[in-house]
Amino acid sequence: MTKVIKFQCPEYQFDNLNVDAVGKCIDAQLVENFADMNIVLRGIQSEKHDLPKEELVKYILDTGTDYYQSDSDNAVKVSDKKIDMFGLKCKVIAPIALPTLQGFHIFKPKCLEKPQRKIDIWMVYDAAQLENVEYMHSHYNVIAHDGYVFKDQNDKQSALIGLLIIE
Repeated sequence: MTKVIKFQCPEYQFDNLNVDAVGKCIDAQLVENFADMNIVLRGIQSEKHDLPKEELVKYILDTGTDYYQSDSDNAVKVSDKKIDMFGLKCKVIAPIALPTLQGFHIFKPKCLEKPQRKIDIWMVYDAAQLENVEYMHSHYNVIAHDGYVFKDQNDKQSALIGLLIIE
């Protein structure tokens, strides 16, 4: 059963964005609910999806993933494997959320997107139920380690142990 945590993060404002403060707000929820667990953390911006946020959350809970299009623009082929998702593998010890926040709001090219959107849905996966897939990052021309496939392709939702939703 996936633990759903809805919370407020008043620090998450773009008029004076402090990613350190936002990271601490998200980390507090992660540590409180998943302390010392080995996870893969995936953060997404619900406003960039075609589905309304409530429908997207329901879809994630039902399927274990936010990918609802078979030919997603984000799909990456690696030899004979498709990457099911991108995320950060870590042990739940703060700081955790900061690298993802920086990737969206501080570093190029994502920080140049207008308007900026909150990473308001955070999926927490049991790392033991995912397999890491290394691939050549097409933009930076380096080997990347943030791609994952579900070990059980028929039961992806069992890998999803938590869903944090910033309201």
